[in-house]
Amino acid sequence: MKAHRLGALLVAGCLTLTTFSALADQTLTGDANVDQRNYPSTAPFIHPPFYNVRFAVDVDDKGVITAVKDNGTGVGDSVENSNEELWGNKNKPYFDAAVKGGLLEKFVGKTADEVRAMDMSAGADAVSGATMVSAAAQEAVLNALEGKAGKAFLAVEGSALPLDSIEGNVVTLNSQLPEDFDLQLLDIRWGVRNEEVIPSNSYEAAIADGKMTLTFKDISALKPGYYYVNVVDASGKYRSPSFEGGPAAAQAPYFIIESGLSEKDLSFDGKGIVLAGGSMADYLQNIEHVKIQAEGAEKATEQEIVGHHGTASNFIALDENGVLNTEGIVKARNGDESPLFEAEKQYTVTVSAFGYPDLVFSFAKEDETAAADALLEAVKGTYTALFPVITDAKYDDLWLKSCVEALGEEMAPAAAEALKAACNGTIYGQEAVEAFGDGSNGAQFDCLFINGVSNITFDGKTISGTDENGKTVFSHEYAYAGKLSLGGMMDGLLYETADADAGEFRYFFMMPDTPATTYHLEFRYGSNVEDLAKYNEGPYAYWLAAGFPADADEELIRKVITLFCEENLAEMKADDAA
Repeated sequence: MKAHRLGALLVAGCLTLTTFSALADQTLTGDANVDQRNYPSTAPFIHPPFYNVRFAVDVDDKGVITAVKDNGTGVGDSVENSNEELWGNKNKPYFDAAVKGGLLEKFVGKTADEVRAMDMSAGADAVSGATMVSAAAQEAVLNALEGKAGKAFLAVEGSALPLDSIEGNVVTLNSQLPEDFDLQLLDIRWGVRNEEVIPSNSYEAAIADGKMTLTFKDISALKPGYYYVNVVDASGKYRSPSFEGGPAAAQAPYFIIESGLSEKDLSFDGKGIVLAGGSMADYLQNIEHVKIQAEGAEKATEQEIVGHHGTASNFIALDENGVLNTEGIVKARNGDESPLFEAEKQYTVTVSAFGYPDLVFSFAKEDETAAADALLEAVKGTYTALFPVITDAKYDDLWLKSCVEALGEEMAPAAAEALKAACNGTIYGQEAVEAFGDGSNGAQFDCLFINGVSNITFDGKTISGTDENGKTVFSHEYAYAGKLSLGGMMDGLLYETADADAGEFRYFFMMPDTPATTYHLEFRYGSNVEDLAKYNEGPYAYWLAAGFPADADEELIRKVITLFCEENLAEMKADDAA
């Protein structure tokens, strides 16, 4: 018996040694996807690096890594079909840089647990500029050690879950996914940036018979626009549907809720987009693309928030209020810069947003310098301060009549007195700030000429001023210096003189008023541009000069009083209604 048992022990020992020897000095292989590292985060990007890193990992008999080598990254099916050229031109340099930066050597001498504990985004484990490659490398090494496969590409063209129907509160999607894709819904997100997650308690999801149904409690409560259906393969075998190509062309499943607006409900007012109903913020969150086609050009400039042509960080066609960015500069990948719009060219602009009809309009960018020079020509003449003229007691009936027409006889007298007082202030700057604070409890504007000036003459590019005795206080030639906004409430044109002795007359900040349009002028002048742009703080707080032609007749006085009352009383009624 003992001999037999000893033989058995020897055999067992040999088997153990054989097994131990089989584990020694092995070369294991593993791969992992570089794209979708932050999934289900859906931050947009241009041309995601759709490829898998492939490594050969040498380990010793204790499971410690002795070497990591590239094993065909960028070759064969490690690169998504049709992305081979992109890999060579764009992705390979990043991968090569990470390898040359010592990425693979960082795993040498570590066990699986130690590799798992590595922080590939910061600190000693990080490789500068290669966060996604570093994270994929870590997973590929672990997959090699643990015998796991990396995620495979989805061979799906177009949406992986195309919309079947929207009936009542039920959205139905057809599945084009592989049969072994273990479909799991993570969430539903609104808007092309996929940032706003829909509350999960507002709908129920069911997956059966090759379809996904989303039953909402009240689908009418959904905002108009694009809804991304965020799905994942619970088994980890496949990547999630990709976003390459923008929302409409990618694999990522989605559905659209219509706004109910028609083409006539969208317009361009010369500056920006105007909606007849709904939210401008919602509209802008669903921009598919903006195409800017110059007359005679073969190809349009295309701006997208997500997709081949742009990302959230360099979409510059429209601002957050829907205003067209006429000064926008497009930056190409090679560093070249070109304007969205060139002066005096005719453009056709097409704005497409999910859930809204297309808006198409023509636009021609004006030559700003020519327009600025034209304004100076339009205001040519000599001006005195407006309000001392029009608030003379002999015009009280004109004020009262305008207020009666707008508010009725009962409210008119008080309104007329309030309007006359509003711009008849005599203090500005720090003194006015101390008196009025931020203006939330009321304020009075000083609209007189300051710094000893009684009359101002515009004569082409020359602007001059005299005191009450007719003595010249200043006279300089001015050139257009750019656009400027007064506290975000009024936009105007800034002019600057090159004369070193100009002092408080270095800049003239002109609003686009002329005697022919608004029957008066509004402007500021001073020595500091930043201060001139503030309306309730700084040395020019609560001051905005209002000029009136020195040779004005009674008809012009009637027109300016009527316009002043109509505009301000309309604002008052709008504020009361709100």
